Amino acid sequence: MRPLLALAAVALLSACAEPGPPATPPDGWVEASPTRWYLPGTDTTAAFRDLSTLEAMGVARDETEFVRWVQEKMTDLYRTGPETVDSVFAADYLDEVRAGVPSGDGYGEAADALVNRIKTDIFQRYNASRYAPQEEPLVIPDSLADVSGRIDVQVYVDVDNQPVAIRLVEGTGTALDQMFMRRALGATFTDAWVRETAGRSAGTEIPSWVHISSDFGAGR
Repeated sequence: MRPLLALAAVALLSACAEPGPPATPPDGWVEASPTRWYLPGTDTTAAFRDLSTLEAMGVARDETEFVRWVQEKMTDLYRTGPETVDSVFAADYLDEVRAGVPSGDGYGEAADALVNRIKTDIFQRYNASRYAPQEEPLVIPDSLADVSGRIDVQVYVDVDNQPVAIRLVEGTGTALDQMFMRRALGATFTDAWVRETAGRSAGTEIPSWVHISSDFGAGR
């Protein structure tokens, strides 16, 4: 069984009296705004798209309540490649979900079991990019040592497994956000692909979105 996407990571941290890492884009990157960086030539309309909800992604279905509920349970998976995930869902699982609305006392368990099986089985057809963070700790300067909050970034990874755009989805409102963005761009990303049918055939490589996040606070 292949694990679901790891959509959150706890960054390695260390306090330091010296200045922290740069809060600017890497060389060659364009800063569209403090929350949006990209490499020249990137389709920013796609890279910076809103992946917050099914409606924002444009994949919400006007279906039965149960179909919509199943989709909502798969929101994090949809965020990695909305159209691709929805295409696989519609082709392989939509009819089953429409016909398989659980009932009776075991409704909740049966519904959760169905969603979990779909999430597991869908990886026979679709694989989103995963990431391995840098091993070095994120050095936080003393000036930002008391910053707390969650930082979440959305990285657009191309078919060559290279990050080509990054968007800050949630942040602390400090330079720590940009330091985290720069750190995220140093991660190693894996292939994203889709197969026409389930099996062991090679998939077609596709771009994908990867979310990397961490919670910062006094407990770190």
